[in-house]
Amino acid sequence: MNVQSVIDFISGFIDVTPEELEAMHSRIHFKALKKGEFFERQDEVPQNIGFILNGAMRVYYTDEKGTEHSLAFAFENQPIVAFDSFANQLPSHISCVALEPANIIYTGHEEFFSFLSMYPKYEVFVRNVVSQHLIKIGEHARLLRVNPVRERYELLCKNQPELIKRVPLKHIASYMGMSLETLSRVRAGKL
Repeated sequence: MNVQSVIDFISGFIDVTPEELEAMHSRIHFKALKKGEFFERQDEVPQNIGFILNGAMRVYYTDEKGTEHSLAFAFENQPIVAFDSFANQLPSHISCVALEPANIIYTGHEEFFSFLSMYPKYEVFVRNVVSQHLIKIGEHARLLRVNPVRERYELLCKNQPELIKRVPLKHIASYMGMSLETLSRVRAGKL
């Protein structure tokens, strides 16, 4: 298992000592997800926090009518979890599913928080990751307010080209707050 990408990610926020690295290794587990396999399910209490080594994940929720709404997509070297639900051990408001085969490393709730208790400096790291996530949520909310829809699509292509290459159109349409038919018309230059 190659966890160097995780170490590099964490090191972007905080210095990692050999002792801390050893403590991390003892708490990290590996999982290979097949396309369509869930890492986390809506309405269940998340038991793990993960980091994508390779692959793609979709984060979405299903409303009371059964309609799925894509909220985010995560790719290599990105964490995945509904952190508020994970931290408080409450049912999650989202699902995380593999869009393609994915390899992730993960740690459980007790393992994660016992590590933070042993090494409190990592709380800064957690705050920074949560802050980055909140910024992404704000960017997505701003994207949804852009009109006309053609400009919305062009902004997405410019700012998140990975999405356009790796995510099915039906999920991109949902993420952009439009129907698949509308997105098809935008892509065809009819809107």
